[in-house]
Amino acid sequence: MSLFKKILRFFTLLKRINDKLEYLQQAIGRIESRQLENRPTRNLADMEFKVFSQFGEDGIIQYLIRHVPIKERVFVEFGVEDYTESNTRFLLQNNNWDGLVIDGSARNIDYI
Repeated sequence: MSLFKKILRFFTLLKRINDKLEYLQQAIGRIESRQLENRPTRNLADMEFKVFSQFGEDGIIQYLIRHVPIKERVFVEFGVEDYTESNTRFLLQNNNWDGLVIDGSARNIDYI
């Protein structure tokens, strides 16, 4: 087997592993969201969990969309870099919201 084919197989394997890890991240986020769904709280910090956000905002956003009436399921987020760490990605993928993500780097936008 040529070196090129070995490298290609390696990167294909890495992609599959990354896809599975992302699937598991989202699945755990869905489980955490359901566990907190009916939990009474007076503190938003109790609702925190992290799927794609940096500091637990995914859980807070899930709490808010369950308790605040929202007519348009649309978001805007800017400064998203390559969108791997984001406050709206779980909202997009888990709750099927629509949105606009913006970053100043053409390289990041091309990646997204």
